[in-house]
Amino acid sequence: MSIQGDKTKLGLVLSGQPLPLESANIFVTQPKIKDIVLFGENDFLSAVQMLTKMEDFVDMIKKGNIELEIISDFQLLMTMINQDETVKSLILNLFTLIFPDYKVNITENSIDFLLEQDDMNKIVGRIHSFNFEDFQIILNDAFLPHIENEREPDYNPVNDMAKKIADKIKAGREKVHAMQAQVEGPRSIFCDQCSTLAVGMQMDINIFFNYTPFQLYDIYRRYFEKTKSDFYTRVSTMPFMDVSKMEEPLD
Repeated sequence: MSIQGDKTKLGLVLSGQPLPLESANIFVTQPKIKDIVLFGENDFLSAVQMLTKMEDFVDMIKKGNIELEIISDFQLLMTMINQDETVKSLILNLFTLIFPDYKVNITENSIDFLLEQDDMNKIVGRIHSFNFEDFQIILNDAFLPHIENEREPDYNPVNDMAKKIADKIKAGREKVHAMQAQVEGPRSIFCDQCSTLAVGMQMDINIFFNYTPFQLYDIYRRYFEKTKSDFYTRVSTMPFMDVSKMEEPLD
C-alpha cells in the first residue's frame, strides 16, 4: 500500500520520522534537504530513481536476451550493483544517508542490514526479491516529487503523427531548458523550491532546508494551491467581478 493511502505512515512521513519497512525489519531514515544537498542532489535522486524505476534500467538489459527474461528485476539489480563499481558506490552512498544506524552488506541475493550486538555485527534485517517492492514504495512516496507541472504537460501519442508532434514539442522544450541552463547555471529542484517558498511566505530559507523531501514537496504543492484559492476568493469578492469563467480551485 502506498504511504498516501496509509494514515499511520502518512503521519510518520509528514512528521519526518523514520519509516518502518516491516517486511525487512528495518527503518528508513528521512534525510533533511540540507543533508541531501551536502550528499549531492543529483546522486540522491539518481540512486532513488534507479531503485524505484527498475523497469527503465532492466528493460534495456533484458532486450533481446531470452535468458534474462526469467530473472527478476531485483536479481538484475543485484547483478548490476555487484558488477558495476559506479552503481555500487551510488547505492551504498545512498544507504549511508537513509540507513545511518545500520551497517549494510550487499550479497549476490540480498541486501543485509547489521547492528552491533554483544561486540558482534548481527543481521537484523534483509531486503530480498520478496520484499523489494515494499522498499520501492517507501522510496518513491517519501523521496520523489509528485507534483504536476501545469506549464509542461506530459504528452501521450496515440498514433504516429501525434508521436512526431510530441517529439518536436519535447525537443523544443529541451532546447529551452538547455538555453536556460547556460544563462542560469545548473538547476536544483530542492534549492528552487526552498527559495520560492522563502520569498513567497517571507520566511527564513534555512527553515526549509531543515525539511525532509516529503515535507518540502507537500508544503510547496499546498502553497500554490493556497495562492490560487486566495486569488479566486479575492476576485470573487470584488464588486462587479465575474468569476463564472474561472475554475474554482479546491478548498
